[in-house]
Amino acid sequence: MNHSADPNAAGIRHLDALHARHDADIGVILVQIDQLARINHSAGTETGDALLEEVGRRLSTFARNEFGPGSSVDRLEGPRFLIAPAAPQSLAALQAQERALHVALAEPMVGDPNGRLAIRIATALITRDEPVGDQLRTATDQLARPASARDGAMVKAALSRGEVAIFYQPQYDVATGAMVGVEALLRWRHPELGLLGAGPLVTAARAARMERELTEHAHRVALAEVAAWPRALAKLRVSLNITAADLGDPDFADRLAAMVKAAKVDPDRLTLELTEQAMLSDPASAAQQLAQIRALGCAIAIDDFGTGYSSLSLLARLPIDYLKIDSGFTRTIDGSDRDRIVVRAIVDLARALGLLVVAEGIEQESQLARLKDLGVATWQGFLKSGPVPGEELPGLME
Repeated sequence: MNHSADPNAAGIRHLDALHARHDADIGVILVQIDQLARINHSAGTETGDALLEEVGRRLSTFARNEFGPGSSVDRLEGPRFLIAPAAPQSLAALQAQERALHVALAEPMVGDPNGRLAIRIATALITRDEPVGDQLRTATDQLARPASARDGAMVKAALSRGEVAIFYQPQYDVATGAMVGVEALLRWRHPELGLLGAGPLVTAARAARMERELTEHAHRVALAEVAAWPRALAKLRVSLNITAADLGDPDFADRLAAMVKAAKVDPDRLTLELTEQAMLSDPASAAQQLAQIRALGCAIAIDDFGTGYSSLSLLARLPIDYLKIDSGFTRTIDGSDRDRIVVRAIVDLARALGLLVVAEGIEQESQLARLKDLGVATWQGFLKSGPVPGEELPGLME
């Protein structure tokens, strides 16, 4: 790590050198350590200085490992650091590293043994058109913005630019092998990183408290596509995922009903999936919303059943049609007596309650054979197909 009498001088020199070497704009990461004043006050400035030294070492290791030799970490004014990769990186590539960087700084440090240190991270593009020092000062202002505001801006941009895509995971009848339904899964067509899973966008939406907006957008996209499907797909059931935030919204069921009606999709074809945790977060609201959804004609499925803190009394009271067994059980069902017993118990419980069982994560014929013996009705997994765009589904029906 580098130091200088001018807090920003070393960083400016490095960025000037990178501009000269690559003749390109340079993406950088800025890191700010919050609550340093608390540590200085409670443990002394020597401890605070030692903590900053440790942060610098970890950042240097991170930069070297992720961006290669020649990457630099410079201390800026105050408890701030600048990471400049050795070669030009896009902002999207740097933003994809933010969570890994949080992990690198998460382990307790000297002076902060309880791991209470708050870290702020921002990315910036330092161009060749303006003085580097001015751009660095502007970039560090981003660190004053709450992370939720940055997450919110990212989600809003993805929604407004039409980057949310829906892929469909086929579901098959265990007895006949026929495709009987699909699960609609969110994907992010990132403008620079390409197709991403749902994780980054869902995590950002949760942090920005925009889960409901993201769910509604994903449902709108899926329903529009389903409405335009060819006759060959007309009988497939379509599962849409919902969250605790959706169930906590008293207007969710009414909005869903309006969307389904506007899309001219038969609600009898739809299944709404939620996790046990979502079901248990606000049971009264969940029961009311699920009853409305059921009255609309949609079915209800509990996803990842067996992995949370199941309430069997709630399971009996709530209007549920399907239980989906978590893939963690099904992947080892043909080798683990314990998992086989759990799956058998879930199937027996479902049968007693008049529910159907869907198994996730099937990758081998032996697993499918075991599920058939246990009485599972429907399955999904890479044994036949992973999630695919809607236009590929007719080919999988053949």
